[in-house]
Amino acid sequence: MAANADYGDLPITKPEQDMFGIDGFVQSLARSVRDMRSPNGVVIALNGPWGSGKSSAINLLKFHLSDATAAGDIQVVDFNPWWFRGEEALVLAFFRELYAATKPSLGEKAKKLLPKLGARLLNAGGAVAPIADAAGASGAGAIASGVMGWLGGMIEDGESVEKLHQELSAALEEQSKRFIVLIDDIDRLAPDEALAMFRMVKSVGRLPNVIYILSFDRELAERVVAERFPSEGPHYLEKIVQAAFELPAPLTSDIHRILIANIDALVGGIGRDRLLNVMNMFHAAVAPEIRTPRDATRYINALTITWPAVEGDVDLGDFIAIEAFRLFQPSIYRAVRDNQSIVCEATREQFGHDKGAERLDTILLSKVDDRERYRKALVRLFPRLDAIWGNTIRGDAEFDKERRIASSQHFQTYFRMSIDPDAISAKELAKILDHPSDTAEVSAILREAAAHPQRDGTTRAKAWLDALIAHGADIPLEAAEAFLRGVFAVADEINVEGDHARGWSIGDNLLRIHWLLRRVLRERTTLEERSKILLAAAQSASLTWLGSLTTSAWEAYHPREGKERRSESECLLTERDADAIRANFLERVAAAATDGSLIKTPDVIRPVYAWLNLLEDGKPVRDWMAIQLESDAALAILARELTSQSWGQSSEDLVSVRSDRASIEGLDRLVDLDQFRSKLVSLQARLEAGSAEVEVVSRFLKAWEYRDENGIW
Repeated sequence: MAANADYGDLPITKPEQDMFGIDGFVQSLARSVRDMRSPNGVVIALNGPWGSGKSSAINLLKFHLSDATAAGDIQVVDFNPWWFRGEEALVLAFFRELYAATKPSLGEKAKKLLPKLGARLLNAGGAVAPIADAAGASGAGAIASGVMGWLGGMIEDGESVEKLHQELSAALEEQSKRFIVLIDDIDRLAPDEALAMFRMVKSVGRLPNVIYILSFDRELAERVVAERFPSEGPHYLEKIVQAAFELPAPLTSDIHRILIANIDALVGGIGRDRLLNVMNMFHAAVAPEIRTPRDATRYINALTITWPAVEGDVDLGDFIAIEAFRLFQPSIYRAVRDNQSIVCEATREQFGHDKGAERLDTILLSKVDDRERYRKALVRLFPRLDAIWGNTIRGDAEFDKERRIASSQHFQTYFRMSIDPDAISAKELAKILDHPSDTAEVSAILREAAAHPQRDGTTRAKAWLDALIAHGADIPLEAAEAFLRGVFAVADEINVEGDHARGWSIGDNLLRIHWLLRRVLRERTTLEERSKILLAAAQSASLTWLGSLTTSAWEAYHPREGKERRSESECLLTERDADAIRANFLERVAAAATDGSLIKTPDVIRPVYAWLNLLEDGKPVRDWMAIQLESDAALAILARELTSQSWGQSSEDLVSVRSDRASIEGLDRLVDLDQFRSKLVSLQARLEAGSAEVEVVSRFLKAWEYRDENGIW
């Protein structure tokens, strides 16, 4: 983290602070001003666009004139017009500044000439009355009493402007000191105020030993003049300014180099691992927006505030890119923010093959001109968009792990100035990744996560498993057994209904655990190594999960009819260990059936089917099921577990609708279906109306009836 970050947009004051090479130009200008003999109201313009460093140049000019100032040869008069509001206040404030500077060098009579001249000019414009409250921002002060006192009696005498100007000129010519009047930031003023400054310099005009240096954006000033005096055009300024200099534009490469150095300091070092992506993003999205030193200052100041809030929870390259859009291309930023599903998940099929690129342009780039450049930048951020803009399919396997903006898990973090409340932060993830061997802690974190619902109806258990899948390869192999033991122990508890996939998606938390163990072990271990780890971790596995793991391991060597035996690289356990885990599961499920705990097992139908499929003779399973049909409580549990949900949507509907489904495929291998239905109908009649049990049984029977009538689900 960069220390002592400067949040302002302050101009430099010393040559050693010059990073853009303007000091050489300013030194030359200072020599010209210093060596100018008998200047007579010379007006020098320092031109440059907004943010180009004009104020820094003014400060450097004062620095290089400091020796002459100390020697008494030069008096610098600073005037900041943007401190004041209104034409009258500007004129009055200018004369007060000039009066204060010249007063020590003039005789008693001459001292009064400048305020008299100012009073006459103000009176000529009918401005004396309103100036009592014309002062602007802090620094000017209230002028109601002080100013009127300063003007006291001056507008009543009969001297003309011309006479006062002549007398003041004579007085200034008699003394040797030169006065350098610096008027900066004219382009900050309102149009009428800017014109007032130019008129004032023109009116006071050619006073001996006075040099005016005006700093402004010439193009902007000429537009203001053209609007007010169409016939004048650029000639208006040419009549005022004797010499105009363009502030040398800093090299773009210097601006970018310094900005990269500031980013590096801010983030505590970009580092080798992320350097390539950061530089790609910088040149694709950031550099084209940074044209002036002020652009760079604005950008780094914003990053100084936003980066600490998300550090560690976003990808640095992606973040500097989206921040550039936020500051300089807000229409793109808003379009991306408001279309997460498109930028993170878009497919060519969704957009069509004919005009998909045009449709995507309309959504994301409707308000920018150089669409091709912004397409390239957005494709770097969201590679899936290349399928639409470039007909190229790109993979996204590491997006979740790297916390990229293209990851749906982490997208919102880039726009909230904080971690998405539904995402697992890097700090949270470190609780497991830093201590993967702490079996109890792994179990506790997942168990607690399953009890916390999220905005989309899922739980944090799903978010945790997704995050761990992304970082599975970061679990050291020596810690894999202890880590997986912690996951396996709570697998049944965390396989909550809210985390089941909806619509046409597939997956639940048991399936995610399958993906997790493969991410931890596959491609990192030999069959013997992972078999040893899994067999040991499975000793404390919860029953439903153990049945799922055992079935997967066993069927690799004993495939169902029509399937082929898997290759060794696809197997989780050796054939010997597959036999061992099968024996372990059969022993545990039989014990649970005997002691009555099996029917209370979460998702009980899964271990029951696993029990049936892993036995050579399914009689023990059918006998157990026959016993359950005699229990009202067991019947209600079976009805609940055999009721699943499907999601459907007609061509006219805008949303999908959930429907109950009777999941009775293969159930006839366990029980006589007619007998089972008869038992449930009888139970339904006996149950108390409105009870939870009668609701469960009724839903299942209704779904079964629908299946019979429609020949589907």
